[in-house]
Amino acid sequence: MVITRSQHQHLFEEEAQRLSCIEFQFTNPEFSYCHTIHRPTFVTAMEEQFMHTLAKEQIKTLEKFGGGVHEDVVKWLQHMEEAFDRAQVQSSNKYLAIQWYLTDAAAKWFRHNKPNILDWSTFKTELTKAYQPSLHQILLRMEQ
Repeated sequence: MVITRSQHQHLFEEEAQRLSCIEFQFTNPEFSYCHTIHRPTFVTAMEEQFMHTLAKEQIKTLEKFGGGVHEDVVKWLQHMEEAFDRAQVQSSNKYLAIQWYLTDAAAKWFRHNKPNILDWSTFKTELTKAYQPSLHQILLRMEQ
C-alpha cells in the first residue's frame, strides 16, 4: 500500500488528536519522569515499492509441484505459503495463483477436483491428502 504525503499527514493528525485526549495525573512529585516520544513508523513509498517488486520476483522463481513420488507436498506447500506471505498475497489470491505452480499429475488432479476446492485452506488440505505418502509408502522407500 502506497501512502501519499497527504495520507501520511492525515494519519499523523489523527494520531495527534487521539493522543491529545490523554490526561496525566501526577501522584508522586518526587519521582523523576523519563519522557518517551512515540513516532509511528510508516514505510516510505519507495521502500514499499521495492519490497513489492522483490516479492514479485521471488514468486516468479518458485518451484512447481507435479505430484511425483519424490516430491514432498508438505514442504512445497510451506515454501509456497511463506513466499506468498512475504509478498502479502491474500488467501483468495493464493488459491488463484497456486494453479500456475501445478504441473503433470498435480495439475490433472486439480482440474478434476477444482469444483470441490473453493478456497486456499481447502486446497492445502486436499492436496496434502492426495500427495502426502502413507506410512507404508514411506517405509517401503526407506527399505530401498
